[in-house]
Amino acid sequence: MVRLLISVEGHSEYKFVEEVVVPYLSGFDIFVQTQNMKGNIGLDRVGSKLNALIYSYDFVTTLYDFYGFQKRHLIDGETKESLEEKIKNRIKKDQRQKIIPYIQMYEFEALLFSDAEKMATGLNTNQDWINKILVNFNNIEKINNSKDAAPSKRIEKNARYIKTTHAPNILNNIGLAEIRKKCTGFDAWITRLENLNG
Repeated sequence: MVRLLISVEGHSEYKFVEEVVVPYLSGFDIFVQTQNMKGNIGLDRVGSKLNALIYSYDFVTTLYDFYGFQKRHLIDGETKESLEEKIKNRIKKDQRQKIIPYIQMYEFEALLFSDAEKMATGLNTNQDWINKILVNFNNIEKINNSKDAAPSKRIEKNARYIKTTHAPNILNNIGLAEIRKKCTGFDAWITRLENLNG
């Protein structure tokens, strides 16, 4: 049995992990606990929180949005990889082998685009605007032209969107297998977690 802590950015991610990821990983003999940062993600806060918890687990991983850091902490040219490395470097050296930092590009909402039909149904909206967005992005994790065109902003322009309700419900309906097919970064993260026992 592997003891894994998943530290998430907020309530939507918490619900998604608890309802979808935790049951899935239990099939790999991985016992997961989820820790909710409740927003306000910063490197100092993340380092402090994870260093306090990491001794109680075999591994610790994260599910934070790239844009969760954008307002205060990103420097010009920051990438997903450089940010993940910074999280890793905030962990005490003797525990660093336990940390698996994961940043979702660009936002958690990108995952909703994995199934346009289920997304439209869940948002009670027309599917056409979703299809138009998907035509322009061969990788849905890259749905973004600027912070004003991030996935959540696009959704809010076209539908009534309550993140904490809509996002977990839609992702639950889409299912992990379909999300993984469409989101290569997310899939690589889940694959790494699946293999923690191996």
